[in-house]
This record gives sequence, structure tokens and C-alpha cells, in this order.
Amino acid sequence: MDYILYNGNFISMEGEKARYGAVAVCGDKIVHTYGDRDQFPKRCFGAKMIDLAGRTVLPGFIDSNIHMVQSGLLQYCIKINAETKEEFLQLLKARALEFEDGELVWCIGYNEETIDVNRWDLDKVSSSHPIVVSRTEFHKTVVNTTAYNMLQIPRSVSGVIRDEKGMPTGVLRGEASGFARRKLYTNFVSDDLRRKAVRDMEREAFRYGITTVNAMEGGAFFSGRDIDIVDDYAKNSALSILLFPQTMDVARMIEMGLSRIGGNIYLDGSIGSKNAALAGNYKDCNHNGTLYYSQDDVNQFVLEAHAAGLQIALSCIGPRAIDQALTAFSSAFEAVGAGNHRHRLELFVLPTSDQIENAIALGLILSMRPNYDALWGGSQGMYAANMGSGWQSCNPVGQVIKQGGIVCGGSEYSVTPLNPLTSIRSCLLHSQETQRISLYEAFKTYTVNGAYANFAETSIGQIREGFQADLEVLDEDPFAVSPQDLGSIGITMTMKNGQIVYSKGEAEWK
Repeated sequence: MDYILYNGNFISMEGEKARYGAVAVCGDKIVHTYGDRDQFPKRCFGAKMIDLAGRTVLPGFIDSNIHMVQSGLLQYCIKINAETKEEFLQLLKARALEFEDGELVWCIGYNEETIDVNRWDLDKVSSSHPIVVSRTEFHKTVVNTTAYNMLQIPRSVSGVIRDEKGMPTGVLRGEASGFARRKLYTNFVSDDLRRKAVRDMEREAFRYGITTVNAMEGGAFFSGRDIDIVDDYAKNSALSILLFPQTMDVARMIEMGLSRIGGNIYLDGSIGSKNAALAGNYKDCNHNGTLYYSQDDVNQFVLEAHAAGLQIALSCIGPRAIDQALTAFSSAFEAVGAGNHRHRLELFVLPTSDQIENAIALGLILSMRPNYDALWGGSQGMYAANMGSGWQSCNPVGQVIKQGGIVCGGSEYSVTPLNPLTSIRSCLLHSQETQRISLYEAFKTYTVNGAYANFAETSIGQIREGFQADLEVLDEDPFAVSPQDLGSIGITMTMKNGQIVYSKGEAEWK
């Protein structure tokens, strides 16, 4: 034995009532579990005894959607909380003075609902720095003239917003936003910085009890180098990093020996940027969003990747994009058979009832973001402001689960908070009462279901004998606090593969 953790409240996730009082760990495995009525585990010479003092233990969380490189780079960006345009620009100007001339000043996560800026506004902030302002969900970027000139965006790239005189306003959407972000990564982000970003995210994951992640790297809004860096880092990482390269290059994935492809390959944009592919027009607009690919392109990619045996994930928000994905998977299954690839639809924000039924019938896993509702749902939220009554159909987690679908949870960090307990809280406090689920079902999205989605249901996601010793110790019992307080529960300790990788204020445990 290496560790015996005792005097704890072990929620095993084998069933709603399955709990233990102690576990024994040897190497990277749980080798014995002790029920409340079992004989207390006896000491073993060389085994470290850890008295949990009644604390609650869960299987290590599985974040099914995270951007490792992008999220790690956030520490070098600035974030400004302002309610008015004037306040935002004033604070941004003060922060820009902290940077050397010519250095990139990148602000992420501004409040677009109350602040509307263009390149001329940002020129007043500074002309000696490239200034970039981005939404957290990547689909809109605003740059000053210095940055715009540096980017040299070809006229063939769509999404460059122009004024009535045909002049670029500095507002970049969709394809142009992706082009700008990739160019910025090329000019300002070295491979060493990427590795540092991933290392820092590894530490952050452990701090929140996360022991396995699906890393969504590369793609239209990031850099292809991210794929290589994360793939290489994952080989020696203490964190289980399961890579979804955001590319349609099937041959390259096979050459790299990878088994997954797609990730957040966005078939459409976001509701916040008004380019998610809705069925009807946006509120007070004469358009219904954008599809980034043709149906033929999506069909060809899915067929090629599916026939090659790769697990595919596609990101779709609006019903027209969801329909593209469902059509492509259905066509591929008819051509070569369905198999058991556990393909996934990421985000799945605004499906119709028929689309939910079809996705489940096709055996697709729905990788959803309950935090979206907490951030943008409700009658006064961004969804309602942009879509009107359509907000009531967004993020139907409860409906999917009630119809027998498998939902795995994730943060899509940096789009929503990394802390899994905030996502779990969002499942219980959904703005639509009919979409709320039980706390146990919410925990399944980050444990049992996340394991199943990664073909790992026999090794992680539960506290069971023979499973990996991936554990997290919580400060409080989540089943004994109000739903509103779930997000404030801290993590006392995280164990990965039988090694303590994070410990808060309990140094003697290490």
C-alpha cells in the first residue's frame, strides 16, 4: 500500500447511494474500498495514512472541452470590467501605458452588450501598440489601425466589417477574426510560451480537482502549432490530456498516431456575435447567422474521418449548424456503418426537439456547456437580447438527459469558468426549470459520462477497486449545501494516478 485515505465520505459514482468510508491506493490504482460497516483499514508499514476528517471525496473531474494553450495565454492578456465605453477606453489606455512600445496589448472578455468599439476608438488608446480586443468566445475581434496594418488581412477573407464608405472599422467577425488570431499567435507567441501556457493550465486543472481533459487545440481561431505542442506535452504530463486536434486533415492525424479529430471545429458562430446559424433572424436584424462550411465539405470530412476510425467532435450552436452535423453523420453511417466511435457534438446550444431525438438515435454524445445558461440565459440575458423568446430553448441539458442522451460537461475554458462546480451548479439552477437535473446527474457529466465519452469507463470516472486513483477531496459535502453555494466549495487535495498533485493548506499530506 502507498496510501490509505480514511474517515472520509467517498461518493463513488457507482450509483446514487454508493459511498465508502475509506480507500487504499497502491501505485496508480485503487486496490480496496471500505464501506461504513467494514472493518477499519489497518495500518501497513510504508503506507501513508491520511485522515480526511469527514471530508467528501469524488472521482477526479473530467473536463470534456478546454483550450489549453489559449487559456494558459490568458495570464498575459488584460481584462477590464467596465460598464460604459468611456470607462472601458480610459482603463484600457491606462493599462496600455504598462507595455513597451510595439508590444501587443490584448484585452479579452470585454462587455460587448454595453460597449461597442471600433479601430478609431482604439487608436485613441494608443497608436504605438497593436491593440486587440476580443470576446471570450473567439468569434469577434476588434483591432486598432496599428494592429490592422500589421495583420494584412487579404480582401478575400470574409468578416471584415466596413463603414458606409467601405473603410475597415477594425471589427472582425468569423473568418476574419480567426485569421487575425492566427496571425497574432504567429507574431507574438513562441513555442516556449505555448509550453509554459500548457504547464500553467496543468496546475490550474489540478487546483480545481480536474484530472483528465479533452484539449481542443489548433483550428480556425488558434494556431496549428498548438496541436504539436500539446501532443508532445501530453506524453509526459501528470494530467491526462486527451487531444482533439481542431483540423480536418485526417491524413496528418493518422500520421501522428492520434485517434481523435475535430474538437471545436465551429460549423457556425456564436449567438453573442450574432453569427450562430439560427432558423429565423436575430432580433432587430435581417440575417440569421453564418454557416462556415458547405454541407458537402462537412459530409466529406465526417465520412473520411469516420471511415479512418477516428473519433470526431464537431461544434454546432444554431439549428442550421446542428442539422449540418446530423446530416453528415447520418450519411457517413449509411455509407460505411455506424460502428462505436462515440462521436460528439460540442456546445449543441439551440437544437430542436427532433434534432435532440435524432442525435440520440445516431448514438452521438452531447458535450454541452451548462455555464452558458448562467452567463447568458434568462429573460434579461444576452440570448433574449439577441434572439427574443428563442432564449427559452437554449442549452436543453435536462431534455437531452430525460430522453436518454449522454451529456458530458466541460468549461470550454477560457469561454466559461474552469471550476467544474460552477458548471454543476448551472445544471441545478438552469433558467428554465424544466431543464434542471439532479445533483447526482450533474456530477455524472463531469465523471461517469466524461469517462464514457473517452472510452475510459472501465478505468476512470468512479471510485472503484481496480480503477485509477484519480481523486479529489472537497472542503464541504456538495450534497449538504444549497445549489447556490456549490461554486464556492474549495478543493482540499487532488490525487492523480496515486500521486498527490495538489494540496491546499495540508502540506503534511504530500
